[in-house]
Amino acid sequence: MGKLYIWGWWQGNNLGDNWIKLTLSKIFPYATFIDTSVTEFPNQDDFIICGGGGLFIYDVICPWYRTNRINEANLSFGMIGLGAEFKHKTDTANYLCKKSKFFYVRDQYSLDCMNINNHERSYDITFYHPLKKVELTDISLDKLFFVWRDGKDLISNELFEKYIQYGSSFEEWKNVASDNFKTITYDDFQTKDDDIDSRIADSGFVISGRYHGIVAAIQKGLPFVAIDICPKIRALLEEVGLDEYCIKISEIEKLDALIKKAKLNVELIRQKAQQYVETAKCCLEKQLISAKLEILKVIKPLNVIHYGSYWMKENDVVNTMSNDLARLCNLTKIDLHAYERNYDHRIKNYTKTPNGSLCLLDIDLLMKDITEHNAQVIILNSGGLYVDELSFSKLKKLNIVVVLISLSDPDVYPFNGKVYAEQSSLYYTNSKYSLLNQYTNLKNVSLLPFAASVEHHYFMPQVEKLYDVVIVGHARKEREIVVNELEKFCKVGCYGNGWSNSLGCVNGEAHTKAINSGKIYISFSKTLAGYNNVKVGLFEAMACNQFIITGYMEELSDYFEIGKEIVCYHNESEIPELVKYYLTHESEREKIRTAGYERFLKEHTYESRWNKVLLDIYSYNGDM
Repeated sequence: MGKLYIWGWWQGNNLGDNWIKLTLSKIFPYATFIDTSVTEFPNQDDFIICGGGGLFIYDVICPWYRTNRINEANLSFGMIGLGAEFKHKTDTANYLCKKSKFFYVRDQYSLDCMNINNHERSYDITFYHPLKKVELTDISLDKLFFVWRDGKDLISNELFEKYIQYGSSFEEWKNVASDNFKTITYDDFQTKDDDIDSRIADSGFVISGRYHGIVAAIQKGLPFVAIDICPKIRALLEEVGLDEYCIKISEIEKLDALIKKAKLNVELIRQKAQQYVETAKCCLEKQLISAKLEILKVIKPLNVIHYGSYWMKENDVVNTMSNDLARLCNLTKIDLHAYERNYDHRIKNYTKTPNGSLCLLDIDLLMKDITEHNAQVIILNSGGLYVDELSFSKLKKLNIVVVLISLSDPDVYPFNGKVYAEQSSLYYTNSKYSLLNQYTNLKNVSLLPFAASVEHHYFMPQVEKLYDVVIVGHARKEREIVVNELEKFCKVGCYGNGWSNSLGCVNGEAHTKAINSGKIYISFSKTLAGYNNVKVGLFEAMACNQFIITGYMEELSDYFEIGKEIVCYHNESEIPELVKYYLTHESEREKIRTAGYERFLKEHTYESRWNKVLLDIYSYNGDM
């Protein structure tokens, strides 16, 4: 098991940095903090977070700019709450962003300074555990908390010297403050203390030249005036929508009126501040779940055995799923050959069902696998694989997490999930309908939608578009009616059994080529049992950068924006007219195709699906 280290400016006796460190220690209680005097990082079994606030002020700093060292060590790292003040001269931050497991920068201004485009922004980490908001009736507008920053430590740099615009002294600011407040508490944030809340105490107004003084005011819902001594302060207040309360040191003539204005507009200031706090906290909660998962995958990797049957060879859905999982944990794949006459000896009892099978597994043989591979988790992926109640109890006592997956719901539910779902530690269904209507009383059941693997299904620009429409799937009466209509005006390529003009069944690379061979891909949404479902073929076609027409269902909008990323029919009789339209409106078709492909790559790979499962497993074990 590796260790987690958090590298930052912990030696600076700065209250803001100390507050960041306190917050991070609550989020990662198992972390070891190392300060920026450490320039050689530990080994590849460990994880490093760079998390000391605005560390990348002018550019990437030592040792992060030493990219050769990072590459050679195969270092696993992530960034939390980073900030910049001025435009970076190099592209190193962008390079680190691409190499990192996560890269969270506290505002869009900093991302722009770092030359990082199209990347999710973040917030100052202290918003994850914000200070308690002061009740409006408890705010005393006669009590000021005044944090002055002299800035002499900054003006040695010409960028700061130019930005600060000195012109008024601390005494002048004090004089104006004294005219507006009966009680003033002065601070400079130079301390080893981390309790910013107790320092502000009963103050009802803040004037601060320190970034975290303003952050504290925003979190507590206090009116304020910010001294614009650093670009990060201005950037923060522009995002909050309160930059009118941010002035330069030299703008002393504005201070008196601005204090009075802030006192008159307390409720509006609080409203904008609260909205920002809620947005920041929500964003950080999501990001830190992802960050914790990435960290655990490195310092506490799971040993997992994946049981499945891969009857469609390389592009079989169970095979592609398990291949993607192998990149995220220590995986052992075991093929049970459940669809073959001579199935694996681990299947103790094979029972044919009306539309599938039940495969009861031998617990003694599973235990041999678990012992051999030191497994903490076993995954039984579709095909009716399960263990009986007694076997599950035995595995539970040994702290083995048993994950069961159904890929054929809702059709197989009466013969499979209904029989054994409740016995598993974690159970996943491919169908939202099943989750909401069939597994209603089971708390261990979650949705695991279909997806695709970019290693097995991918865009092949060299493949000629032989067909206007391509269909990969077996023929059914209602599908043949649609194809007959399409063939009256365009060229249709049908792969699968039962078509009068079938191009044959395809697997492996031939399957991927087939999907790539058309301008439009039709994904029929009805299952054999007549349910509407978001099919795996839809995601496989998306992975091949295809324009897709499929049947409308409300669930589809969970994955793609209908009309902008995918096109839907409400009745199969509408398909010919949709095909006619999009064959003659190529630019519109290409725009939708491109948007759908980008959405797929971002959200709908099997790697992203497995991350959700791993998160559930770590949570089940109490690691999150």
